[in-house]
Amino acid sequence: MGNPDDARALYNTVVSADPTNVLVLKRIIALLIAQDKPSLAIKELVAYLDTHGNDFEAWIQLSHLYLDHHMYRQAAFCLEEVILQQPANHYFHLCYAEICYTMGSLDLALKEYLRVVELATDNVRGFYGVKLTADRLIELRAAGAAKSRRDAQLPFSLDAVPQLPVLEKLSQLATERLVATYSANNAASTPTKALEDWLKQ
Repeated sequence: MGNPDDARALYNTVVSADPTNVLVLKRIIALLIAQDKPSLAIKELVAYLDTHGNDFEAWIQLSHLYLDHHMYRQAAFCLEEVILQQPANHYFHLCYAEICYTMGSLDLALKEYLRVVELATDNVRGFYGVKLTADRLIELRAAGAAKSRRDAQLPFSLDAVPQLPVLEKLSQLATERLVATYSANNAASTPTKALEDWLKQ
C-alpha cells in the first residue's frame, strides 16, 4: 500500500474540483475503512448517501460499519433502504430479520423470516429464524401479554404477532422443513438425529 495521506490529499483535490465524482468519493470511504477509521468512514458514507441515496451497495457498507459497533437500529435503517431498492433479494430480508431478532423486535423478525422463506423456499437460515422466533413468541404468549411486557420490556406489542395456534403451526412447519433438508443428505447419521431431536423439543 502506498502513502494513504498522499492518496487522501489527491482525492480531496479531485473532489474539490468535482464534488460529484462518485468514484473518488467511494475511494475516500474505502481508504478510511482500510485505515481502520470507522467513525470517519461512517461520517463520509452518511454524507455520500445524502446525495446518492439510490446506491444500495453504500447502504450495505454503512450497515456493516454500524453492525461492527453494535449500532443495530442504524444498521436496520440501512437495510430498510436496501430492501426498498432490492425487494426481491431474500438475503437482504434475512440480514434485516437477524438484526430485528437481535434487537428483540420479534414481530418484525418473524415477518422478515417468513418473507425469506417465501422468496427462497429452501433457505435453511430462514427456517431456523422462523423456528426460533415462533418458539420465543410462543413462550411470551404463554407467559401472558401484560406480565411479559412488564418483565421483559418488549419493544413490541404481543397483539401485533400471530395467535398461539398460528405460531405453533409456523414452528412445526419450520421444524419439518429443516428435518427434511438435513435428512435428505443422510437420514441415519448421528448429527441429523441429534438435530431432529433438538428441533422437535
